[in-house]
Amino acid sequence: MPLPLFPLRLLPMPGETIGLHIFEQRYQVLFNDLEAMHVDEFGIPFAHDQKIWRVGATMRLVTVQKRLSGGKRDVAVKATGLFRLQNMDDSPGVVPYPLGDVEPIKEWSAWPLGSACMAARDTLVEEMKAHDMYVANLENQGLIRLVQHLGIDAMQRVEILSQPTVEDMQRSLLERIELTRKLIQQSPTDGSSFFVN
Repeated sequence: MPLPLFPLRLLPMPGETIGLHIFEQRYQVLFNDLEAMHVDEFGIPFAHDQKIWRVGATMRLVTVQKRLSGGKRDVAVKATGLFRLQNMDDSPGVVPYPLGDVEPIKEWSAWPLGSACMAARDTLVEEMKAHDMYVANLENQGLIRLVQHLGIDAMQRVEILSQPTVEDMQRSLLERIELTRKLIQQSPTDGSSFFVN
């Protein structure tokens, strides 16, 4: 059965709760269906620059936080999993919102970090501690949780998770860890906004 889709420039990781402002008519219909429990879940495929990427998050409605005029509302939704988008139909049909065939990524929680990423993560954690930065969510994490807590944006998450193999994801994540460490090393240490070299 096709999954209702709400393309956004977001890629929530499983377990993350995010707030959305629902204003477009077709997505108001989607959230009416979610509230009435005609639909259990929907998907957020990552969308950027007129492109829909093939990776996305499966979402559930947690609560409607605020109702506004004309069917608009503020909601909280939670990511329950990840998927790969096979195809998407956004032409209005039985429902006005997009539908897509998705392949759930069931193995995401078992994706290993790999020895090179583990070593780089441990070095990053030590560097952060030396700069008196908060590190609790970075320690002892697997691949997905490190992607979640590394402080990278949605596009960078997508670039990592769009890789064809776990090994390629690990290599892409390793580059991001190393870049994060270099940025911390170059951070201003004299109280100014200039980098000290």
